[in-house]
Amino acid sequence: MDSNKNSRLVGMLGFAMRAGKVVIGTDLVCRSMSKSGKDRPRLILLSDGASQGAKKKVSCKAGFYGIELVSVPLSPEELGRLLGKSTTPVTVAITDDGFAREISLAAEASEHTEEEN
Repeated sequence: MDSNKNSRLVGMLGFAMRAGKVVIGTDLVCRSMSKSGKDRPRLILLSDGASQGAKKKVSCKAGFYGIELVSVPLSPEELGRLLGKSTTPVTVAITDDGFAREISLAAEASEHTEEEN
């Protein structure tokens, strides 16, 4: 990952993590999708390194519950390191509207930068 291209995405993920507005891990994210209220995910981030099974599971649930799903150009190792975890999560949920909006825009901008190269 080129940190210059993804600096906004990385920064916003860090802010959301420090604010406690992040759910980490495929199983926890899938369980949180059925919740209502403030703990419900507003955005799901899926690592480029996710397995086909994880991609299918998360995309089906996100589609069913009407939650935006964005693929991010980060490996599970990079995603875990950015979130300060020793694990390698492939799925992260953002539970705050403001963070979700900004992270979605940052991921979209990062994706367009990747396509140009």
